[in-house]
Formats: sequence, structure tokens, C-alpha cells
Amino acid sequence: MSNWAWRAGMVILAIVPAIIGGGLFFHLFENWTGVVVWEIVLLFLLSLVISKGDKRAAAH
Repeated sequence: MSNWAWRAGMVILAIVPAIIGGGLFFHLFENWTGVVVWEIVLLFLLSLVISKGDKRAAAH
């Protein structure tokens, strides 16, 4: 069974760094390229955390 509540919580938890980091990167680089790169890195890290969490839940 999929642990949808944990996944939703991780996505909600990742929204804060996405918004704050996006604003910070736009302030530092003053273009959207830095923001897009930050969002892609954050999406990769989030998918990595979710996949590892699913593997741990399946092991129990």
C-alpha cells in the first residue's frame, strides 16, 4: 500500500524551500535561469527522498 500521506507531507515540506530559494536565486542572479535550475535540483532531491522513503516503507 502506498503511503500517500507521507508523500503529500514531503511535497508540502518542499514548497517552502522552493518559494524562498526561488526568490533568493532570483535576487542573486536577476534572471529566471537560476530559479529554474534551483527548482530542477530541488525536484530531483525531492524525488530521491520520496523514492528512498518508499523503499524503507516496503521493507517494513
